[in-house]
Formats: sequence, structure tokens, C-alpha cells
Amino acid sequence: MNRSIRRGLAAAVLMSGALVALSAPSASAHASLLTSAPAANSVLEVGPPEIVLSFDEDIEAPLSNISLFDGTGTKVEIGAPAAGAQGSVVSATVPTLTDGIYAVVWRVTSADGHVVDGAFSFQVGTAAAGDGQELLDQVSEGAGSNSAVTWWYGVARFLALAGAIAALGGGFWSLQGSPSIGSRPAVGRLLWSGWVALTIGTLASFGLFGAQVVGGSVSAAWSPSTWGDAAHAHTGQMILVRAGVALVLLVLLVRRVSSSAIWWRAVGVLAGVVTLVTFSASGHPNSLDPRALWIAVDVLHLGGIVVWIGGLLALSLVGRAWMSEPEAVRPINRFSFAAAVTVPLVVLTGIAQTLELAGGLDDITATDWGRMLLTKVMVVIALVSIAGVSRWMLHNDGAASIRRTVIAEAVLGIIVVGLAAGMVAQPPRAGVPSLPFDQTITANGVIASLTVSPGHVGSNEVHLLITPPGGSLTPVTSATARVLLPSADLPAAPVTLIAEGPNHYSGTVTLPRSGDWTFEIVVQITESDSALLKATVTIP
Repeated sequence: MNRSIRRGLAAAVLMSGALVALSAPSASAHASLLTSAPAANSVLEVGPPEIVLSFDEDIEAPLSNISLFDGTGTKVEIGAPAAGAQGSVVSATVPTLTDGIYAVVWRVTSADGHVVDGAFSFQVGTAAAGDGQELLDQVSEGAGSNSAVTWWYGVARFLALAGAIAALGGGFWSLQGSPSIGSRPAVGRLLWSGWVALTIGTLASFGLFGAQVVGGSVSAAWSPSTWGDAAHAHTGQMILVRAGVALVLLVLLVRRVSSSAIWWRAVGVLAGVVTLVTFSASGHPNSLDPRALWIAVDVLHLGGIVVWIGGLLALSLVGRAWMSEPEAVRPINRFSFAAAVTVPLVVLTGIAQTLELAGGLDDITATDWGRMLLTKVMVVIALVSIAGVSRWMLHNDGAASIRRTVIAEAVLGIIVVGLAAGMVAQPPRAGVPSLPFDQTITANGVIASLTVSPGHVGSNEVHLLITPPGGSLTPVTSATARVLLPSADLPAAPVTLIAEGPNHYSGTVTLPRSGDWTFEIVVQITESDSALLKATVTIP
């Protein structure tokens, strides 16, 4: 192979690997915590019987980890995490708790294979119990995803995906009739290189995925116990299937001399399809509904990329001498036709997935996923533009004239694969924004502590602690509340408050949109005296 070509392709591979590494976040955020019981920052009269976490997509409940710590940072023994009535809910039983502040630290594996973690605090009893944020800082240290594991996992995903495209793309063109692009020795080397990258990337992905699940370091990827945890997850099972298919591909490569045999072709096609399914079924499509439909759409998307980018890689390696020969005209024209079919397929399926994953294009720049998508689109536009030039040159100047443009397309194709692998590590939608509210307000001698959590659009929990003019031991008669949004034409909505104890009220309120909400609280101090307290709660 020409040295300049090797350097160009190597530079593209390194650039793509860098894109994946730079895009890998220190903590994934695909499944978002919608609600928890107890709620974050809540004040409870008595300890909760269980901790319940509800997410916005299905999770792998058996692989969940929920830890509870008291105010001193000592771990409290709780029950093992158990799946709820819905696949997006997980819970753990809690023993009787004494008064004080507590912290919950959790880690779950979402349906699309990403590990998500978080923490929040709550209080039992109304007496001052300490700083919840200080406790969270103490117990959360080292509980999140290991950045080195995330970095290497991104590199492993890129290797596996790029290897699959090289091996399957070369294999596809080897299935074509004679004369075939795949019959060239350079394409045979591409097949073997792709298989090695696919195998190494797949095996590394399995161990590193397990390390993410258990919250361990890179060394945990080599632990058999970590492998056992990974094998219990859907994503881990898909990676294992891919490893098994890699063995089948090895047999096909060894028997490539018999590639004209019907069994070789049939098994090759089946192995290729299953390989693509393992990528789609362990990524974002697995979190969509209906799963089967979106996995099928993604398989078509990847299949088009295999034929297109795999063919570009093969053509960039066959050499100018062969492309100048008369026998090269037919297979190159065949590739040109295949590209004309697969490029629209890749674009259309990509658009469909973008609209479904991101929920539209309004907030496409609000996430790293969206920004990487826009970068990918620009690279693809450049790639398609060069492809148009190649097609014109092919029909006007012959096959040998497209040598350099094909190499440029192959380099851009590798960069596209790097961006695609990096996007897998990013959430398509911004996490549910929240801004917990905790403020002390006063009026007519009444002091009230108001908390609203988690502070986002939707259901929120309200807690109210009241100190009347006579002191905290003097009970008030009652407390009522309502909310309104002055900036919008919305009627005031009542907040149902339930007395949890002396001067302690709680309730829930649904805030249907973002904005600065006004909470109006009427405290009936005695039968004849009352106080009106107001607070502005910002919902992002």
C-alpha cells in the first residue's frame, strides 16, 4: 500500500479515536431520575419504609446499587434493590431510622447500556440535623463513573464498530460476482484487520462495560466477577453474542478460498446481520418504543454504512494499477451504483432516528449528542459532495481518475464512524432540568421554611415547617397554599397540604411549565390571626 495512503488512513483512525475519547463523559446521563421516595431535600416525620427510584426509561434492576448513609457518613444496611411494577422503577427496603440527615447514593444501568449515578439527601425529624450537601460531598466521593474506564470503553466501542465496518464491508464486496473488488489481496488484508479490531474491541467492551456497571477501575475489567455482572445485563449479553459471531467470521475468513460456495455466502450474510443487530440492540434504539422497529431501522442504517464506507475502504486499498485495468470498470461501477442506493438509505434512516431520539430539532444544540450530530452531518455533506465529484469523474474520465477522491472519501468515512461511536456515549436529550428550592420566608412574625423538590416541570413535593410568634412549640391552627404563574394566563392552583406533625405540613404540586412560580401560603396562627407568606420558586 502507498505510504501516503497508510498515513492518511492512520491519521483518520487516530482522529476518530480522539473524537470518541474526548466525547466520553465522566458520568453518563441517559436514564434520568424522575422522582424518588423520599424526595430530595425532603423532611420526614418518620423514616421511610423503602427507597423508591423512578426513571424516565427502563433500567437493569438486578444490576442497580442503592446505598444509604447516616449523618456521620456511616453506611446503613438496607435491602437489595428490587424491580418495581414498571421496568423503570427500582426500590430497596429501609430499616427503622432515627432522627437525623441521610444520604442516598445510587447507580443503575439503563436500557441503552449506559451506567447512570446520582445522590440526594433527606431528613428524618424536624430538628436541625446538619448540612445535607456536606454529607453528599463526603459519601459521593469516588462513587461516580471512573473517567479512565469511560475513556477506554469509548475507544473499545470505536474499534469494534470500525472493525465491523471494515470486515463486513470487505466481506460484502467479496460476495460479489467476478471480477470482484474483494478478490484483491489488499482487501483480504482489510478483512483480517477489521476482524482483529472487531474482536479486540468487542472483548474490551465487555470487560469495560462490566467495570462501569460495578463502578470499578480499569483493572476491574479483568475480574471474572465483573464479567458475571456484565453477562447479566442486556448490553453485556449482546456483546457476548457479537464475540460469538466473531468466531464464526474467523471460520469464514479462513475458508475464504471457498467464498463462492453457497454456504459461505449464506452464513456470511447471517453473521453480518447478527453483528449489526448486536450494536443496535445495545445502544439508543433499545430504549425506544417499539424497540423492534427502531432496532430494525438502525440495522438498516448500519448496513448502508457497511456497504458504503466498507466499499470506500476497499477501493482505497486496491491500488491505482488495478483501477486502470479494464476488468476494474465493472466492479467499480457496481460500487458506484451501490453507493447511490445506500447513501439515501443512510440519510433517511439517520433523520428518522434523530427525530425520535432527540424529540425534534428544537434543542439539538443543547446536548453534546446534538452538537456531535451536527458535526457528523457536516462531515457527511463533505463526503457526499466528494462522492458526487467521484461519480462525475468515473463517467467522464474513467475508473483510474477517482483514486484520490476515493481515498479522501475513505478518510472522511472513518471520521464519521468515530463520531458515530462517540455519540453512543452521549444522551440524545438534555437531562430533566431541576432546581430544588429551600428558603425561609417571614410575615407577621411567622417564620416558615419552604422546600420544593426536585424543582422541575411536573410533580414536585412540598414541605413546610412553621414557627409562629409564640415559638416552635406553639401549634398553628392550619396552613393552606396555592401556586400561580404571573407570566402566564394560568389560574391559581391549590396545593393540598397534609399535617405531618406539629407545624409540619407536606404535599405535592404539579407545575406544568417552567417559569417563576409564586407560592402563596396562608398560615392560620389562631382562629382570629393569620399570616400571608409569599415565595418565588424558579422552575427551569
